[in-house]
This record gives sequence, structure tokens and C-alpha cells, in this order.
Amino acid sequence: MDQNNNNQSKSKFTAKDFSEFIHTPRGKAVLFFGIYLVFFIVLAMMAHIGGQGSVIGSTDLNLDSPYYDLSSIKEGNYAFSYQFVIDGVTSTYTGTHYDKKALFSDEVNQYYQDDTLFMRMQDGVWIRSDAPYPLSSLTDANVIENLLESATYVSRTELATGEEAINYQISTTTLVLLLDGLEVDLDDAVNTIQLQKDENGEIVEIQYDVSSYAKYRGLATDHFRFTLSYSDFGEIEEITQPS
Repeated sequence: MDQNNNNQSKSKFTAKDFSEFIHTPRGKAVLFFGIYLVFFIVLAMMAHIGGQGSVIGSTDLNLDSPYYDLSSIKEGNYAFSYQFVIDGVTSTYTGTHYDKKALFSDEVNQYYQDDTLFMRMQDGVWIRSDAPYPLSSLTDANVIENLLESATYVSRTELATGEEAINYQISTTTLVLLLDGLEVDLDDAVNTIQLQKDENGEIVEIQYDVSSYAKYRGLATDHFRFTLSYSDFGEIEEITQPS
């Protein structure tokens, strides 16, 4: 009976024993390890919880990419100005867009567009023509959306006016796949896309620098940049096909 009591007393680990243990070198090591183990467990739980949130936006964005909304551009009712700077030569096209149709000019010629069909006024008559500017598909809202979904978010800048610039990069290899349907492996410089949001959150400007892709396609020898500017969303009257 006494032997059993002795064994029970030896098996008990009192608060006094613990206090004495943690002041020993071995006890300090165990305590140090335990604190760091708890710290990393808590850190892992916080990272797991933080990574479960959904990405905010009207399109599928890369994680951590800020919110943008292309809905007004995709609705197709707006006034626009497209400025192209190709190897130092600047061309500007201004007009209105309704659904898939547009009327615009370059201050010399007048153009009509119906989806991929382009017509130009010549001597008072509308004649079929090519798109007056290269890479016309990059003005299409669905193409813009596809590019942004494949691009890499880089940074954003908030201005005191409430406006915001969001910067993306996209490789020429990706552009060739998306725009030309070809799989190539290029060691190329990146191309950039910048979205400009106004104080209401509307995308009112898209800036492209696709110099790398344009040089690959033979469309430029030095640089190829263009800016798409939008205004008067929802205020454009229906455009009828000219006769």
C-alpha cells in the first residue's frame, strides 16, 4: 500500500515542479519551441482564412488584382477617341458607338463600322474598306476582357481626385496565342495595359503599349502605343447603316 502511494506521488507533476523545470536549460528550450509552434499554427490559420475570400469584380481577375468594371464598355453605347502612336506617327479617330456599330472620322475621312465590317466615305459614296488602324480587334470589349484575364496584375495608383490607374503586363507569346491563335515560344519583352478609372469607378481609358508584339508582327520597327478613351456612356442614339 505504501509502495502504491509512493508511485502516485512520484507521478504527480505539480505547478512547483513545472516552475522549477522551465528554469532549467532543457525547460527553457521546450518552452521556446512551444511558443514558436503556437505562433506558426496561428499564422497558418490566418493565411488559410484570408485566402478563402472571393475576388471582387465583374470579371475573373487574378488574386489580389483590384476591382475593375468593363460593363459600360461592353454595353457598347459611348463616345470614343482612339489615338495611335506608331513609330512616332500619331493618328486619332473620334466618333460614337452603339451596339456593334460606329461612326467616326480621322478629321480627313469618315468611316462606318458594323462589327468587323468597315466602310469609308469616298466622293459622297460609302465603299467597303479595311480597318483604318491596325490591331482593330484590341478595341473590342470581349477581346479586352480576354486580354485582362490573361495578363499579370502589376500595380495600381490612386489619385487624390478619386481616379485610379491599374497596370498589367502581358507577354507577346500570350498575345500571339489570343489574337492569332498560334502557339509560339518567344523570349520577348513584355507588353503593358493600363486601365484608367474615374472617380465613379468607370473604366474611361485603356492605354496599350504592345511594341513587342507589333515588332513581332511587323507592324512597327520601334514602338506601337495607343489609347482608347470613352465618355457619354448610355447617351448615344442608335446608328443606322449609311446608304
